[in-house]
Amino acid sequence: MEAQLDNVRQIYPLNQTKNFSHDEALELVPLLMHISAKTKRELNVLNSQLSFFKTNSDKAQSIQDKINTSLQAWSDKIRRLGAIPVSLCKVRIPGEDSHYLWEYPENKLFMH
Repeated sequence: MEAQLDNVRQIYPLNQTKNFSHDEALELVPLLMHISAKTKRELNVLNSQLSFFKTNSDKAQSIQDKINTSLQAWSDKIRRLGAIPVSLCKVRIPGEDSHYLWEYPENKLFMH
């Protein structure tokens, strides 16, 4: 099932956060799910390759660089949505009164 991504209204500059209403934060969940699922798949492949090439230091370093790039790209995308990456596939969404937490593969938010 492909996520509905047409509800994204604004992309923010890196490191600029927004205070989301509960409904706005919920609207982010399908996009967070899509971005995180894609990144997780990519990282699974790269980690398998890294395990295979662990004795070849040049190849292993190249794969590690790709892993780092993938992680940074995920983090940047999350920040541009106005949220804050906490750890891989765990996101804090600033709210009006508090903040929300989302973690892949959940389809709901948790108040924090």
